[in-house]
Amino acid sequence: MTVRRASHLAVAAAALLAVIGLLRSSGLTATPSLQPPEQFLGFKVGADNKLARWDRILDYMKLAADASDRVQLRELGKTTLGNSLVVVEIAAAETLKSLDRYRQLERKLYFQNGAPSPRERDDIFRQGKVVVLVTCSVHATEIGATQMAMELVHTLATDDSPQVKKILDNLIVLLVPSLNPDGQIMVTDWFNRNLGTPFETSPIPFLYHPYAGHDNNRDMYMFTQKESQYMAELAWHDWFPSIWLDEHQMGSGGARIFVMPATDPINPNVHPLIYRWNAILGQSQAAALEMAGKEGIIYNSTYTNFWQGAMAWSGWWHNQIGLLTEVASARIAAPIDQLRATGRTLGQPDRSTRDAAEPVLFGRSPLPAPTDTVPRTEYPRPWMGGRWTLRDIVDYELIATMGLFETAADRRETILRQIYEVNRQTIEEGRTGTVKAILVPVDGQHDPREAAHLVDKLMTGGVEVYRAESAFAVDGTRYAEGAFVIPMTQVFSRYARDLLEKQTYPEARRGQDGPDSPYDVTGWSLGMLLGVNVAFVESPVPSSARLTRLQAPTRTPSRVSGAGPRFVFEYKGPDTAIAINRLLKSGGRLWFDAPSSVMVEAVARDRLEGLVRDLGIVAVTTDPPPGEGAGGSRQTLRTPRIGLYAPWTSGNIDEGWTRWVLEQYEFDVVTIHNADVREGGLRSRFDAVILPDQSPRELMEGYTGASIRPEYRGGIGDAGLENLARFVAAGGTLVTLGQASDLAIDRLPIPVRNLKRGLRRDQHSAPGTILRIQVDGTNPLAHGMAAESFGFYNNSPFFALLEGFNSLRPTVVARYPNQEILASGWLRGEDFMAGRAAVVAIDLKPGRIVLFGLRPQHRAQTHATFPLLFNALYLAAERPAPSSN
Repeated sequence: MTVRRASHLAVAAAALLAVIGLLRSSGLTATPSLQPPEQFLGFKVGADNKLARWDRILDYMKLAADASDRVQLRELGKTTLGNSLVVVEIAAAETLKSLDRYRQLERKLYFQNGAPSPRERDDIFRQGKVVVLVTCSVHATEIGATQMAMELVHTLATDDSPQVKKILDNLIVLLVPSLNPDGQIMVTDWFNRNLGTPFETSPIPFLYHPYAGHDNNRDMYMFTQKESQYMAELAWHDWFPSIWLDEHQMGSGGARIFVMPATDPINPNVHPLIYRWNAILGQSQAAALEMAGKEGIIYNSTYTNFWQGAMAWSGWWHNQIGLLTEVASARIAAPIDQLRATGRTLGQPDRSTRDAAEPVLFGRSPLPAPTDTVPRTEYPRPWMGGRWTLRDIVDYELIATMGLFETAADRRETILRQIYEVNRQTIEEGRTGTVKAILVPVDGQHDPREAAHLVDKLMTGGVEVYRAESAFAVDGTRYAEGAFVIPMTQVFSRYARDLLEKQTYPEARRGQDGPDSPYDVTGWSLGMLLGVNVAFVESPVPSSARLTRLQAPTRTPSRVSGAGPRFVFEYKGPDTAIAINRLLKSGGRLWFDAPSSVMVEAVARDRLEGLVRDLGIVAVTTDPPPGEGAGGSRQTLRTPRIGLYAPWTSGNIDEGWTRWVLEQYEFDVVTIHNADVREGGLRSRFDAVILPDQSPRELMEGYTGASIRPEYRGGIGDAGLENLARFVAAGGTLVTLGQASDLAIDRLPIPVRNLKRGLRRDQHSAPGTILRIQVDGTNPLAHGMAAESFGFYNNSPFFALLEGFNSLRPTVVARYPNQEILASGWLRGEDFMAGRAAVVAIDLKPGRIVLFGLRPQHRAQTHATFPLLFNALYLAAERPAPSSN
């Protein structure tokens, strides 16, 4: 083809496009049809060993929005690694043209800016749509829902059947095709990298969320991660959906899909109608699957109705119908085979159903036959075994999702009326109930900054928070000006109450053997986790308080007083660490003047003023200590050099949370792996090495076997353990979190015993509980801590000190009290912990080992105990490293 002819064709093509554009604008031609996903991808969705990567899925969503007047695409924001997290808004074309109007109707249904008038209420019932939020694949190895989303969008965008028309006319669907695009890309690339090699079943060795890993669906009250923040904005500030379906996968040994309702116990702060609708809509999904001839549909199993923090389930306390589906997993996109069951037996619930299919990742052999094969009410057509594929997952999820949509469309007005009634009753209970308001005082707090953080978390969750412009008294107690007030006469008061009160886990008996251990965390009292005092008041807050609603994050008062050149500020709470780290990096000289104060010099005043303004700190001029210059005999503060061990196994979730916490508080952290530890030379690089919560066997051995990629096999091994011992002998500080403490106890060795080991589950258990702790304020590791506080405990070690050599000096930094240990949640075997150590330091002179039994940084939620970890790092840097290891 000549250049001249090509240019003529280009001009003709441009003219044709212009004509088509004019025809479309005049309504004389139809919009382009949306090609089916298999045509777009070149393979059928769910085909064996085929995965669509997130960028391709996003391209398809953009194509759907361009091609269909039923589809809109909106970016919610950038993920942790900078990918697009989007919502696809789907409804009838006429609905999308007036989307803001319907959004306002939904907001009014949730009593935003006041209760709807009778006329507004009736408009909602007659004209409103049921807004349904569907979120997919928050756990990236649970990859089926994100693949399915393409077929779901194509169906809703192109199908003109009466069923789809009914759905589009009565619903507004908010589809989040992936809650974790970063992880989706990682998992897809990892699967494709290993496909066709001997390592096809090698598990992904790094976190498939950059920080939270598999815990990213447990962040819906702390909102530490960007993705959680976007979902809170969408669900509780923007759209207020009445229904929220979160689509997951589970282990592969038993049932094929779990649908709602979940099992006992229930949470008393959830309105009963929400639980009723969980059952109605969950069973509508089950019915659709049964109609399609699908097997292995179970409910009332494994997952409980009690705990907070997990995506759609957090909607329960927001008066939203939160639904969960869990579909049995394949080996990512590769099929699995399971031996067929030969009889009808009732086995124990398969514990692998709790999360994704990690138990099936390590080999190609068929799985054992299912053990639970007895038909019953909650499991009428058991799965008996056979072949299971990614396409099966896609089919189950597509049928279940469309079944939910059809029932919600059929019951549109009933759902709107009953959600309205739940919201109305919630506000009325705030007027007539025992608790009228929750108060967060500003005076008497150990760290006022944490009170502000607490309020900010509640506001992110949609809670209305007010500030008192004047002092007031209620229930016989006087509160200073500035106190935060959370009235119960608001639609999200159930959420606020559940987050702030003490949790009491019901002993729900589900069998003759007594109560099961809880499924997940049982204590999340946010005031305790942040070290903030809160008060539940039974009388209305008087009008003299002059309440003003907060519209933005709060700041605590700050100032710099005096001319310097030496200043002092209080060391209380974790935010102080940010000030220390910034001042050290700017060249300042700092030291602890006392357990509760930090002295600083050699910092420009304008630099100090900007810092205290950002962090809410009060700094005042001070004289040097009598007879001492800067530093003196006090603990000098230096920037600690930190090595954080990251294993190539599932234990790296704790490493991710630890890394996030340290980065947020502006510590410099270097990630180290097995090869780094085995190579040695640690003391020349680091003042402190942190071992995250992982068993000694996993630390030492890691993953082994021919199916594991060679570069990710093994653990630190004997060579690594020897190098850790040398690191401590050369003056380094080894920090062990949770189970990693057993490695130090067993192999270094030290005069400490882990009393948790050897106790049976029926003797002692706590899958996630808040306990009272007592802290030794004279110990440098306790700087900034209150004498009595709260710690998070999760079946972790607790310690007793043993007789040892004089060169081994163990001290108890924090302990559990002799009685009333449980603060919030569920604990079996409390007496075993009475008076026992929660945090122990062993001074080996010059090195040190710090054992954390309690979880000082658990899921970045335990602000009250962050300083214990931070102090271990600062103390490690006090001793300069030798010139060689």
